[in-house]
Amino acid sequence: MQVLVLSDSFQPLYTCGVERAITLLYLGKAVSVKDSDALIHSPSVIMRIPKAIRLLVRAVLRRYSESQKPSHQGIFRRDRNTCQYCGKKGQVTVDHVFPRSRGGADTWENLVTACFSCNNRKGNNSPEEAGMPLLHPPRPPRYQEFSLELWNRLLGS
Repeated sequence: MQVLVLSDSFQPLYTCGVERAITLLYLGKAVSVKDSDALIHSPSVIMRIPKAIRLLVRAVLRRYSESQKPSHQGIFRRDRNTCQYCGKKGQVTVDHVFPRSRGGADTWENLVTACFSCNNRKGNNSPEEAGMPLLHPPRPPRYQEFSLELWNRLLGS
């Protein structure tokens, strides 16, 4: 279970595990904003597991791209499950713009979503070599793109 961590001005910062969230609450560095129905027991305390906490200290808002490494889920979300070569929505996979076998890195700028047919057609080539230009250049996601979605998902709205 993940807990949404908010800044003192209620801006989503990141998610953390339940243990970390409870530690921050216990140390007085955060307050619970929304609790789940689940309980956690210790010999002396029974408390609800938080869904979201707010830090009490001023925190520097980190950009999502700086704080998170690219993941398949993040790439799918950024590209909205749309093939970046033909525009087809739905069943997509992650493709390296510059092939991994030729030194392509796992970065936000080198990973895009592609349908299976475009991914196979492109093969071990760059988009230019395959004659398949990208519809949108890959970029790190903007923090705002994920903050509202994180908020809704973790708070069950």
